[in-house]
Amino acid sequence: MKTATGTAMETSATQATFATALGLHRAGRWVQAVAVYDRLLDGPLAASAYANRGAALRRLGRPGEAVASCIEAVARRPDLAEAYANIGAILQESDHPLAALDACRKAVALAPGLHAPYLAMAHARQDRGDHGEALALLRRAADLAPALASVRYNLAEALLLHGDFEAGWRAYEARWQAGELALKRPSPAGPDWTGEDLTGKILLVHEEQGFGDSLQFIRLIPLVKARGARVIVQCRQPLVRLLSGVEGVDAVVTDLSGRDSYDFCVPLMSLMRLLGVTVDRIPAAVPYLAPPADAAGRWAAVLRGCGGLRVGLVWAGDPRLGHAAATRTDARRSLRLAQLTPLLTVEGVSWVSLQKGPVAVQAKEELPAGTAILDPMGGVTDFADTAAIVRQLDLVIGVDTSVVHLAGALGVPVWVLSRFSGCWRWLLDRDDSPWYPTLRLFRQQRPGDWAPVVERVREELLRKVAAHRHDRAAD
Repeated sequence: MKTATGTAMETSATQATFATALGLHRAGRWVQAVAVYDRLLDGPLAASAYANRGAALRRLGRPGEAVASCIEAVARRPDLAEAYANIGAILQESDHPLAALDACRKAVALAPGLHAPYLAMAHARQDRGDHGEALALLRRAADLAPALASVRYNLAEALLLHGDFEAGWRAYEARWQAGELALKRPSPAGPDWTGEDLTGKILLVHEEQGFGDSLQFIRLIPLVKARGARVIVQCRQPLVRLLSGVEGVDAVVTDLSGRDSYDFCVPLMSLMRLLGVTVDRIPAAVPYLAPPADAAGRWAAVLRGCGGLRVGLVWAGDPRLGHAAATRTDARRSLRLAQLTPLLTVEGVSWVSLQKGPVAVQAKEELPAGTAILDPMGGVTDFADTAAIVRQLDLVIGVDTSVVHLAGALGVPVWVLSRFSGCWRWLLDRDDSPWYPTLRLFRQQRPGDWAPVVERVREELLRKVAAHRHDRAAD
């Protein structure tokens, strides 16, 4: 028979174990957190352990196990709002927005002060195209959990989507603490530039997210340079040659080993907030990128035999396996090459693949009979090479990847096939972009339905081919 003291010790040990799991969970160490939650599934905190275990499994991209764990939590404690909120989040990410809303409403009814269901409902509303209601829900979540980085980050993206750059970029600073992004500031780094006078100072501007982000926001360097700084840009190797030619860039490095060689540092995307850039004040000097002369000469020779309208094509992004949220986003934005058959059969086009990664093999395996596509990407070593190829093209057609940013920054016409719940940077209800004057958006009207998008692009492509022939005849 257990004594009162023994029972109290067991309870204390269980609570300590739960606290350990929670700490691992909040730190983004989800595999370890699941292992600790597993030790609590038969004890007095089993319902909460099942619910939190489901949340961790969701982060690991294991939705089936995640929802089963949360259902077990509800079976043990039908009033556990957190479990319903987790189920809602899992259903939303599995493309079941209506079911997600139902689960989240149950969570809100049980615990009106819980922020998580509002966050999941906001994403479900975004998935249905109701961005106004989504923003209101995110504001409610932020009111309930103002210190939570993931809430502030999601609110930031919604604000940016609506064009509220002042509030959006301020809230976007939460990205460094948002566990789902797993972003890390480069080390060693600091002190941060927060707007001080830069006259005679050396400022290190470091990249932080995807290649597309670097290509989009490198346009801000001349504004910093105008404040009197010597500007060093830190980026990954594939960008070095291309970014070395940007106006205002004094040097490009790939690491931060020379900590004593600069006075301040700043993340590239934080410049939007620090410089006070608004939607109507986006630096519009396009092109602001150019391939180096040696690359331009080399790739001009490779593409010399391409007649007709030269069109570059990229149909898929990087799935970033191991990062569940990024993998879901990529699945929504990417196509298979076979889905673009209506484009590939248009006469008068020389197609050039700009696709990298394993899916590039589809250029050999999924081409319609009688069509061809030049694939030069095997000889591409970095973005300078890709830029040199893109500069030889009349048009780029692609899904939302770094290549469309590259084309836009080079001033090359680019048509973007944009998923239904598109990226914040393309704003709402427009088919043009304040970021790139040569860019045009072709948006999905229904989630996952690419066929009407491809058909609209085909119609416009036929017009462009006809205009190109007319221009050539006139010459």
